[in-house]
Amino acid sequence: MNNINGVLNLNKPAGCSSHDMVYFVRRMFGIKKVGHTGTLDPIATGVLPMLLGSATKLSDLLLNHDKVYSAVLKLGLTTDTMDITGKILKTCDIIPDYGEVREAAESFIGGIEQTPPIYSAVKINGRKLYEYARSGADTEEINIPSRKINIYSITCGKTDKSDEFILNISCSKGTYVRSICSDIGEKLKCGGVMASLCRIKSGRFDISESYTPEYLKDYADKSGNLSSLLISCEDILKGFANKKIVLDEFYSKLAKNGAEIYIKKLWDYPESDFNLGDKVLMYGFENICFALGEIKNYDDGIACKPQIFI
Repeated sequence: MNNINGVLNLNKPAGCSSHDMVYFVRRMFGIKKVGHTGTLDPIATGVLPMLLGSATKLSDLLLNHDKVYSAVLKLGLTTDTMDITGKILKTCDIIPDYGEVREAAESFIGGIEQTPPIYSAVKINGRKLYEYARSGADTEEINIPSRKINIYSITCGKTDKSDEFILNISCSKGTYVRSICSDIGEKLKCGGVMASLCRIKSGRFDISESYTPEYLKDYADKSGNLSSLLISCEDILKGFANKKIVLDEFYSKLAKNGAEIYIKKLWDYPESDFNLGDKVLMYGFENICFALGEIKNYDDGIACKPQIFI
């Protein structure tokens, strides 16, 4: 397959890393240029947008999405990784009742400071935190800066086990659900870990519209046209733009070389139709989208300058 570009809404299974999924997609589509947005731990499942070809240029844009998760919180247990896979540090036989757990979970709604867990891919001094942990370094001496995150909503549901509860969490980017589970357990003074995690939504990507690896294999065997499952770069950019311009051959060439295009020089587009900060889909004279631009003020007036090329 050649000239494959777009975003695949992949449903990652448990037991494999996000990098494993990159290798899988490379094999399935027969291309090398593949990336992903928003790493999921091996224990986690759910939405993992995969970027193919020129869509890898959209990585920074898509990383800023809000997320929705469904997790299982297991109380009475503390581990070094804050999830069920870690080394057990403490146990507790006294489990709070459902009302107490729900109240504790809901107390985290809003803007909070969260410190990334030591077993995470956050880099400190050019090294990932989990590399420090696995090397046997004294992790207590590592200065891990906290970050401001937003928890938009948390609902807490019961399971058939007295020590396990379902958390449905809507949150901003950069939120670690493992840390939330650990913090809830600490607040309840019994300890808590994340027993499972599923990412339900990441921005526009919903699990109801995602594809499992098994589906991809079956689809490839039946039709061989996996590229039909991709969301085009243009469609992705449409979600971020509020204006559109089509340039003639002369201005297309200038814009594709990174030059700003003054709106007053485009006869079909009155300056009054644009505001500073507008995001603009930029099309060439062939009516093919090639970039997402932004309206800014320059010495000679307002202009659209390409920000992300596809």
